[in-house]
Amino acid sequence: MDVEDIYQKNSSFAERVLNTDPVEEAISVMVKNKTTRTVFVVDKRDTFVGVITIKEVFSHIFNEMKPNFLKLSKKKRNVKARDIMISGISVSLDDPIDDALRAAKAGDLQDLPICKNNILIGELDCFELLGALIEEKQLYKK
Repeated sequence: MDVEDIYQKNSSFAERVLNTDPVEEAISVMVKNKTTRTVFVVDKRDTFVGVITIKEVFSHIFNEMKPNFLKLSKKKRNVKARDIMISGISVSLDDPIDDALRAAKAGDLQDLPICKNNILIGELDCFELLGALIEEKQLYKK
């Protein structure tokens, strides 16, 4: 079973921001779509460059707090998505789900970017991956 067989069963769009967008844009994307745990970072050509998970957002907020609780300094308003993103691992549509699982583990990601020629085309969420693993196990029982 390949990524293409299970992709977009739960999620139809990969939330993304430009690497030059302010961090607040990534946070806004997460707040708007309450199920979004990961925002993918792309360049102007939609080439995948990294990921921002809720962990990076919280880390950024808490690392940059002033003594005044949750008050960010003005200079932090200039922080871009590329400044807090982590380099991401991606999968392609023809990758086996085993490789997707390994990539998710290696990148400590719940949602994996799917790329075609380095262009972000979608995401594979953790529930799609788990569903496929269960389905594949069912196939082995027969």
